[in-house]
Amino acid sequence: MKKLTPSFIAATVCLSIYGQSAFASTEIGTTSNKQCLIGVPTFNRPLVKEDENALPVEVSSDSFEVDLPNKAIYKGNVSAVQGNRTVYSQKMTLNQTANKNRDLILNGNVLYQDNLIEMRGDDAKMNLDNNDVQIQNSRYHLVGRLGRGDADTMEFNKNRYIVLNNGSFTSCPVNNSSWNIEGSEIIYDNQEQLLEVWNAVFKIGKVPVLYSPYLQLPTGDKRRSGLLMPEFSYDSIDGIDFSLPIYWNIAPNYDATITPRVMQRRGVQLQTETRYLNEIGLGTIAFDWLQHDSLYNKDKNNQNTSGYNDSSHRWLFHWENSQLINYNWRFFVDTTRVSDNQYISDLGSKFASETDGYLTQLYQAGYTDEYWDIGLNYKYFQALRDDIKDNLYHTEPQLNINYYNNDFENFEFSNFSQVSHFVSSGDNNAKTWRFHMAPTLKYTLMSSWATVTTEAGFMATHYDQDIPDVPQNAYLAKNVNRFLPKLGIDGKVIFERDISWLEGYSQTVEPRIKYLYIPYRNQSQIGNYDSALLQSDYVGLFRDQSYSGLDRIASANKITTGITTRFYDENEVEQFNLSLGQIYYFNQSRTGDSNSSLEQNDNTGSVTWAADTYWKVSDDMIFRAGAQYDKRLNEVTLANAIFEYRRSENKMVQFSYRYANKNYIDSIGLSNVTTPYQQDISQLGIMSSWPLTENVNVVGAVFYDTNNKQTSDSFIGLNYSDCCWGVNLQYGRKITDWDNVTQESKFENKFSINFELRGLTKNTNVVAKMLNFGLLPYKTAFAENYGN
Repeated sequence: MKKLTPSFIAATVCLSIYGQSAFASTEIGTTSNKQCLIGVPTFNRPLVKEDENALPVEVSSDSFEVDLPNKAIYKGNVSAVQGNRTVYSQKMTLNQTANKNRDLILNGNVLYQDNLIEMRGDDAKMNLDNNDVQIQNSRYHLVGRLGRGDADTMEFNKNRYIVLNNGSFTSCPVNNSSWNIEGSEIIYDNQEQLLEVWNAVFKIGKVPVLYSPYLQLPTGDKRRSGLLMPEFSYDSIDGIDFSLPIYWNIAPNYDATITPRVMQRRGVQLQTETRYLNEIGLGTIAFDWLQHDSLYNKDKNNQNTSGYNDSSHRWLFHWENSQLINYNWRFFVDTTRVSDNQYISDLGSKFASETDGYLTQLYQAGYTDEYWDIGLNYKYFQALRDDIKDNLYHTEPQLNINYYNNDFENFEFSNFSQVSHFVSSGDNNAKTWRFHMAPTLKYTLMSSWATVTTEAGFMATHYDQDIPDVPQNAYLAKNVNRFLPKLGIDGKVIFERDISWLEGYSQTVEPRIKYLYIPYRNQSQIGNYDSALLQSDYVGLFRDQSYSGLDRIASANKITTGITTRFYDENEVEQFNLSLGQIYYFNQSRTGDSNSSLEQNDNTGSVTWAADTYWKVSDDMIFRAGAQYDKRLNEVTLANAIFEYRRSENKMVQFSYRYANKNYIDSIGLSNVTTPYQQDISQLGIMSSWPLTENVNVVGAVFYDTNNKQTSDSFIGLNYSDCCWGVNLQYGRKITDWDNVTQESKFENKFSINFELRGLTKNTNVVAKMLNFGLLPYKTAFAENYGN
């Protein structure tokens, strides 16, 4: 930390004046804080949109002299109005030359104002035909927004350019000069929303801290090539981390960001991101490259080489693409790949989360019309754990064909067909073709208060498994046919009443009952290629299948019952709901998979329970909670609760709890994949953002593991922001790994600092960004799709 000198911090601040806002949504100095606009000139007259040069000039003064035919002199409280322009002075001389050019010479307390700018000075010259203005010893301020300065002489040309000689510029409000830029010549282009400065000197207060022979700064929402805001951080593993993004506006529909990143203990990384937009879609391509990672190589040499790449080069590739062709054909790509297992946890990326166990590469081409939805997929998983990489199956390729027909009243016919080819990097794993078809016929009766749906169908699946001759595959069969009929009926009723003890409130009671029958078929001769147990929350209780994928379809002779009650206020806004449901099995639900811990007993009756609740305590407070219980484990499998008070985007407190049973976690994964969890997950959390003053906000979060009795993730940050500039300071500590020698968790400490100059950078919601500092990003409980 000794290298973090004041000069380094000063250099970081200085670089921020190069900030080129590629995607700013407003012009320079625009702000929602009305306090920042105190003293800013406004334009309160109706805006004249016709040619001002053709309009007459209305002049008033205390006295008037005329020297016919070409000269007129006005003295004392002179004002001249032409369209949107207004000029005040103590003396004004109007000269009209032989070619009918009209020039004004103004003397004494000159004030010029239109809908764009206000300028003051001692003397001025103005051409009424082209609106060119030149003012001596001038001061100016943009109208209706922040942006001001002064100059020895100032010119306003073609109603577009402001040219300052020996001038200055700042977007700080009136009576605040925390920073400014001075130059021998400054040109502000209102049309291109651009500020150009020659021999630029950047000052903090009155202290010059940076010189540049030329500076170009954006002042609006037009994309422009240049430097973006630099980022600086320090952590206990990487040391100083500094990056400086460079924005390249290639074309109106293409741009790129190139970011050199210097990490003290690792080396120099180059990050690139290219975005494109065409007539049929859009996409993003990103590529990051680190030629030589010193710290990674050191760790690799000091530890077991398992999980480390032989090469010292580290990279990330990401491609996201969405194209719609002729409204029917589509092409979609979402792929992320890295050089090694530790890349995301070591170097981070906005394209992947370090809490994920694998990265997905998905390529899809599809066709859609009124009746058909067809997709051809290629899907590959890059495991970030060596112990699972040989057990993950990829589809190379997979063809999905969906047919829908609702042309018959109350009847709906659909058919889902799929052809999949499963491969794995493990030499001893089977390579398999799977052919599946599932036609279904539904009949629905519906009224305003009730719905009944009956369903009949069957699922036919054929497996062609290419099985290596090893003991672990002894249970598999080369060819397997599975035929499963399905019958179901689902009914829901809504009862509604006014609540006598809550004036204006109404209550609904919504019982639901569903019967499903699927016979048992022993599926132990089928490999598990894409199936995992799904969550049994309240909505999940009513699913037809308890497993994702098609390799495990559990038998079902069950009734699912549930009831939901909702409370609505006088505006029919839902204020509270509570749902409780259960699954009652007449026969044991089985697949024949002996590896499944849930099939090691013969439980029947009420096996699975789930409850969910939502309470809008007030407009500022929300409470949500849910719990699931499985009799086969005789334990609560999942539980969560969250309470949030949110007065505004910068004033909120959120309390949370989450629980996951280890036995349940083991049972939801693929049967041949181990999990790293050795105990239940039980975690309490608090996350908050709170303003200390009008300009200072504090943010922070703590997540505490009640089983390990330690903090797993925590951070605290301080944000100062006024109308002129801002700074963010943040410190965090999080778990990164497990030390097998000491049997203790490994932690990383991280400190970051970022600066902003108002008006010259993209002023985003800083507090929201700071709340995403830790492992668990902030997710508001107020969102309607919370938990989805």
